[in-house]
Amino acid sequence: MSLFLQTALLSAITIASTLGAFSQQAGSPAPHDAAKGNAILVNLSQPVYPPLARQANIHGEVAVAVTVHPDGTTKVALESGHAMLKQAALDSATQSRFECRGCDSAVAYRLIYSFRLAHGSDCCSAFSVPAQVTREPQPNGQNHQRETHIIITAEEICLCDPPLNSQEKIAR
Repeated sequence: MSLFLQTALLSAITIASTLGAFSQQAGSPAPHDAAKGNAILVNLSQPVYPPLARQANIHGEVAVAVTVHPDGTTKVALESGHAMLKQAALDSATQSRFECRGCDSAVAYRLIYSFRLAHGSDCCSAFSVPAQVTREPQPNGQNHQRETHIIITAEEICLCDPPLNSQEKIAR
């Protein structure tokens, strides 16, 4: 790499880091930086295990960051998770209701959705069995961020031949 390119790259990195530090000081603080108050998950919108993900035997965790403002409005953002599961988690987080008690600025909250598949008694009829949703509040995490762990458990689905009807039985 030429000396000119090295100097230009180093200058760009220095300017970007300086601007980043300045915007953190001049703009609104990050939600977890010294914010007073507590964000509370008041009403969780029930997440749905995506049917196609169940059929494809896809499971895993999806992490969603929620910024809760003093007036209770929220902004959600995907942190990580499988592409086939993320929309279900984002929909649930967006439709859930939060309160910010004693907040003087926005507060960070984290929702962790664990999509799990379980062996049921009959995988051929598993679509008729609704997923079970349980909620486990977590203690304050790193950076004093509240989080809730949501577990969505559904029975595994398998591909099965349809049962023979009486006409098919007679034909055989």
